[in-house]
Amino acid sequence: MKYNDYELLDLIYDNDEVAYDIMLNKYKPIIYNKALEYYNYLKDNKCTGFTLEDFYEEGIIAFNNAVRNYDPNKGSLFYSYLLVCLSSGFNLLYRNILKLKNRPLLKYKELDFEVRDSRAVDPYDDIDNLDIYNKLDDYLDSLSQLDSAIITLRINNFKYSEISNLLDVSSSHISRVVKAMREKFKFCG
Repeated sequence: MKYNDYELLDLIYDNDEVAYDIMLNKYKPIIYNKALEYYNYLKDNKCTGFTLEDFYEEGIIAFNNAVRNYDPNKGSLFYSYLLVCLSSGFNLLYRNILKLKNRPLLKYKELDFEVRDSRAVDPYDDIDNLDIYNKLDDYLDSLSQLDSAIITLRINNFKYSEISNLLDVSSSHISRVVKAMREKFKFCG
């Protein structure tokens, strides 16, 4: 049985899910075409970071708003009201996509290839590194508290002058401690 939009809306307002499905299926092609229109416009303008699915979902939301808020007493067809809701929803999504905070997403490039890098992790390197870290830990334990602090700060990229100011020691003492550590670990890795 064929229903017109007004009959379907009355059934939907009475919580008839079948009527809702019939109406949604009737307007899905229109929603899809409008979504495709906005999607292609952005795509043609070299904007990325969104999909056709984003616009289609916004269209479904606009359809639900149109069904919920449509008032037949205002004299417009549901179809016309739906088109206004779709345009409004898509324009809002379009403005949100173009907002300043989203601009980095608009220019990203997808990497659609497998990355093989010289920095790829080799499990044997992990074992070697673990061995070195254990030796370093043992070495730091064998040092005085001051020398251990010097080595720790130096490993964390502190400059000699910064270490000297922080620990109130001379640069020559720092140099001796660092040199001793280098000698100790000369043959490691």
